[in-house]
Amino acid sequence: MRSVYGRSHAVTLRISLWMELVLETAENKSLIKKILYVVVTLLPMAIYMVVYMPTFFWVEGLDHGGNFHIIHTAIDDMIPVVEVFIIPYALWLPYLCAGMIAIAIRSRRISRKTSYMLMTGMTLFIIISLVYPNMLELRAAIPDRQNIFLDMIYYLHSIDTPTDVLPSLHVYDALVVAAGMHLAFKEKKGLLIASDILVFLIVLSTMFIKQHSIIDVISAIVMFIPVFIVICLVIKPVKKEEAD
Repeated sequence: MRSVYGRSHAVTLRISLWMELVLETAENKSLIKKILYVVVTLLPMAIYMVVYMPTFFWVEGLDHGGNFHIIHTAIDDMIPVVEVFIIPYALWLPYLCAGMIAIAIRSRRISRKTSYMLMTGMTLFIIISLVYPNMLELRAAIPDRQNIFLDMIYYLHSIDTPTDVLPSLHVYDALVVAAGMHLAFKEKKGLLIASDILVFLIVLSTMFIKQHSIIDVISAIVMFIPVFIVICLVIKPVKKEEAD
């Protein structure tokens, strides 16, 4: 038993020494520092999400006695279903995550401002959903044909209720991250063009797959503008050198 214990202890000691040696290299120290920097930078947003997500699902579960305001316009009836737009719609979350990490690596201050814009909009969304319960009746317009894109839309509709759609968080959050990208990467024209194109497609996708009314989209844009002005341009404005 002593022999086995001795060998196990020796192996553990060697692993510990090897790990210390690895962590002592400048390159790995730099990588660890970058990871910790991003984690600390995004910590306020992470803490907020821990509170927000249960609140969101609680609000989604309210039936309000069936007293929902129907969001609908004649323009919605004119917008066709284009099922391929499920792709940019599905890219929303990866875009948000990748964008927030990129912004955090670039500038802590801009990242925090981007997080505050997200938190502000998401909080307003909860308040609006409680004060003005709303829902869509657009999903009946989905065509009865079979393809992989429509199958994805059917699945999305099966797990996502048509309630609490005003304003569209898909649109609002995408606009916020796009704004953060513009503040953090002013000189990266190619990156910003790609980001803007994807956000434009995400915005269109909310209407082309009947997840949102045009009213939801416009209200998200209207909500975004004052939030951006106050947080980014009024409260300690972001200066050019901070993004460089």
